[in-house]
Amino acid sequence: MTRKLFEKLAAMLMTLVLSVVVFAQQGYEPIRGMGVEAKPVNNSGICLACYNGSMNPVVDANLDNKVNMGNFASLVSGNGISVKNNNTSYPAGYITGFNVDLGTSFITVALLNSLRISTYKNGVLQETTTNSTLLSVPAFGGAKNRIFLHFKTTKGFDEVRLYQTNVLSIFSSMNVYYAFAFDPTKVPTENNGICDDIIAGSGVDGNISGDSSFLAPLSYVENKENIGDGNKNSFGKIVLPIGILGSYSVGVLDKNQVYPAGNRTGFVIEPDDQGKLLSAEFLKNITIETYLFGERQESRQLSDGGGLINIKVLGYGSGKQKLTLTTTKPFNEVRLKITQTIGFNLGALKVFYAFEEPISCECDDKIQTSGSAVLGNLVTGGSWTSGPGFIGLILAKMVNPGAIVDNNPSNYATATVPAASIFSIFSAYTTVSSNSMLPANTMAGFTVEKAGNLLGVSVLENITVTLYNGNTATDTFTSSGSLISGNFFTTNSNKFYVGGKATRPFNRMKITFNSGTAVRIPQNYYIYNAFASKDDDNDGVPNCFDRCPGGDDSIDNNGNGIPDCAEGCTVVNDKSPALDTDGDGIVDACDMDSDNDGIPDSIEDFDHNGKFQDDDSEGNIIITSVLGDSVPNYLDLDSDNDGILDLFESGIPTSIINQIDTDRNGIIDNTVAVGKNGIADILETFPDSGVLKYNIRNTNGDDKPDFLDVMSNGVDLDLYLIGKGNLDTLGGGFISTIDDQDKDGIQAVVDTDLVKRGAPNSPLSPYATLLKTAAASAKITNATEIAGAANDIKIYPNPVKAGENLVISSVEKGVYTLFSTEGKVVKTDKFTARTGIDTSSLPAGIYIIKIETKSTVKSYKIIVR
Repeated sequence: MTRKLFEKLAAMLMTLVLSVVVFAQQGYEPIRGMGVEAKPVNNSGICLACYNGSMNPVVDANLDNKVNMGNFASLVSGNGISVKNNNTSYPAGYITGFNVDLGTSFITVALLNSLRISTYKNGVLQETTTNSTLLSVPAFGGAKNRIFLHFKTTKGFDEVRLYQTNVLSIFSSMNVYYAFAFDPTKVPTENNGICDDIIAGSGVDGNISGDSSFLAPLSYVENKENIGDGNKNSFGKIVLPIGILGSYSVGVLDKNQVYPAGNRTGFVIEPDDQGKLLSAEFLKNITIETYLFGERQESRQLSDGGGLINIKVLGYGSGKQKLTLTTTKPFNEVRLKITQTIGFNLGALKVFYAFEEPISCECDDKIQTSGSAVLGNLVTGGSWTSGPGFIGLILAKMVNPGAIVDNNPSNYATATVPAASIFSIFSAYTTVSSNSMLPANTMAGFTVEKAGNLLGVSVLENITVTLYNGNTATDTFTSSGSLISGNFFTTNSNKFYVGGKATRPFNRMKITFNSGTAVRIPQNYYIYNAFASKDDDNDGVPNCFDRCPGGDDSIDNNGNGIPDCAEGCTVVNDKSPALDTDGDGIVDACDMDSDNDGIPDSIEDFDHNGKFQDDDSEGNIIITSVLGDSVPNYLDLDSDNDGILDLFESGIPTSIINQIDTDRNGIIDNTVAVGKNGIADILETFPDSGVLKYNIRNTNGDDKPDFLDVMSNGVDLDLYLIGKGNLDTLGGGFISTIDDQDKDGIQAVVDTDLVKRGAPNSPLSPYATLLKTAAASAKITNATEIAGAANDIKIYPNPVKAGENLVISSVEKGVYTLFSTEGKVVKTDKFTARTGIDTSSLPAGIYIIKIETKSTVKSYKIIVR
């Protein structure tokens, strides 16, 4: 494939991405944030006293925080954990469950049989899994074996519970990371048309599992993280010692996208013993399985007679083999399962990577008289192509050899060799030539089918492929030397490839079939075509699939099917490589401003740990047990829930905002050029520099920029300054009523569009600015609203540090009364338009202040730190 053609393919891929991002959502979405609560449960229901420790790690922003179930006061049947979302109810058809691990152990059928997931709505049980409906998808490689326990619901729910049904000591080592719920119909489908597309990168997790507890510790997988690391040359290794029975599986799960039915999928493997690779006994022990959100879709053994799995050599001269299943159902996980039976010892099997690709992924490399990239013809004559036999006697013969080079790939020649006897000196052979000289490193050979059953290694003993430059032999490939065979299909189609990698230029290739010494009956072979795949840079990738001529095609760290050497963005992070949240044509993983709010993601990663999903800290830990609104900063258009969108707190000059956000929805218009890095060019020192022309605004110069500070000027709560103090139900200066259907971080109480991202006609700046420019801001806040806000009573700062004054601001005089949470009067006095209340004598805690004026009576919750 030329680079120009590849660039067109990449552009087409981007178009496909853009066509789905509007409707797509991420899978495995954690249930977390304010209004979500995690509690321990037992057979009697919620059991707050039976657990030692905090449950908050299950519902906080850090997806690596966990709760260990061994901390229950008593480890008995029925113990478990509940996660309830008080903000929303999920409809029927959602997939829900938990992400858990067992430390260094792996998941077995016995363990899964001991677990149950139940859903509840308003405290009423809706449904519970059984042994057959609890679905496990192992996930996350490395030292731990984190898995997703799935449950596809048939009823709506707002609570999900995980618990054990009997006492298993292994349950005491179970860690619970988070619960999740998502709509499977909105997870994007990847159909990029790329051949040998590695399933790896961000959001792809390696896994292992077993069907029996007899496997550990003698059976194991070495370096399993290599299977999904994006390097096609690194590998994990399955080790099954002799005498150990049972099955072991390795696989990869893509959390970000689904792969379509009709594509091929499988693994690239290499056994220590090449003889086993081609033996029928070995094939009986290998199964490829596909899963969709934990539910098994297809399972095929290599020798099950279905004709759907094949083995194909990737690079001649190496032992890598490609095991392939042609799918009939969509999937997001593929597993390679090895079953060791009595009398068979697998030993060790290298697993390089999983892949998916269209079934049309074949090189146009056949040597034909017309209609092919490699033009050539049959070489006739007694030394090059054998004849059709002699008056019907069973001698070595070649029938219809011209079919090898015609342009119908279904036509074939037939080679017949006699049984082993005194005639074993006879052989059947045919030769084809290329019209041009083919260079060294070309992968050359023939596509052959053996009449009869599945082939074993012994058939290769009777085949030789020889390359020539004119009449001079340049390379000879035999079973005892460098003859490589691959593409073994099962029963319905027994086609396979034989050949080798040229060490010198050549223009002729000959295949010879001998009777051998062990064949007792005449044998027939069908020869369909000859092929010659050039590999100019000698990297093991034919030119037709080579996207980096002269480069390394094997490295694809982000797993998008485009080798790193052929694309600009190769970053791997915890942002989605499949979704394009802001619709600017750059997927989130490569977008430096994923939500187009004018604030780079690197700045919204406020803890600077390189993880973006855990920056979600709306709220105040003193009055909200859990922080966040479930939308991380890099996708959140109002990261502090103060009602002022991040774009308007970014520090971008108002004159520029007026140009780039014409609908005032808090998102930079998609007509604004963003270059290759996703940041609006107008905001950078020069396009794609990644350096902003302006400073991120921090009005009061404290430790938080305005977009994360509910009190940007250090005195007034932003929410009050825009006249939305009535939304402050907890007295912390932030919106705590979490309802965000479009997942843009703007809560419904201030969101003017609950379907699309953004909120048209949002406030442009804090209230003080609006008051001064009421006429200019008529589209945003009308005069009546501004007047009402001006007459409103404001209490600030809140929280207030002990010793500082708590200020009452009001246009009317009145009386205030400060109560403790027990209802006792702490202070009471008159106030004027602006009065300060001394807090130096107040212990830290929560208070209620009641304000009475001539026209109103209001109460506010106050926090003293």
